[in-house]
Amino acid sequence: MSLSINRILAAVDFSETSDKAFDYALSLAKVFGAEVVALTILQEPILYQPTTDQSYRDAFEQKMQSNLDAMLHRHTCEGVNVKTAMKQGAPFVEIIEFAESEKCDLIVMGTHGHGPIQHMLLGSVAEKVVRKAKCPVLVVRPDQSQFASP
Repeated sequence: MSLSINRILAAVDFSETSDKAFDYALSLAKVFGAEVVALTILQEPILYQPTTDQSYRDAFEQKMQSNLDAMLHRHTCEGVNVKTAMKQGAPFVEIIEFAESEKCDLIVMGTHGHGPIQHMLLGSVAEKVVRKAKCPVLVVRPDQSQFASP
């Protein structure tokens, strides 16, 4: 059985762990000659503070796009085709649906490493994605070392 990875979904939330996960996605993409899609979910404040003010929504989307652009600028993406995407909704649902619709072969994402009580109350996006995604998921922990390409 040969392993073929052509498209990697990197779920990003602009945290330090998410940055590490994006590095993993880029390194794996270089090894496999794959494309990376950096996906961020528009969740705050749109989801928690619903507004009909379209200018507010547009400004928030522009801010998230600026964050994506800045992240790409911080990382060495040379030799890797990287695309960005934004979705709005529940993060684990959007990540899974996007991975399926875009025919991603792998999802790479960070986990925040919350304590057991916080995890019990909030749940874990990464855990839900691992349980429900149809493709493999690589979860990067906050204390995990950097990936080194062979």
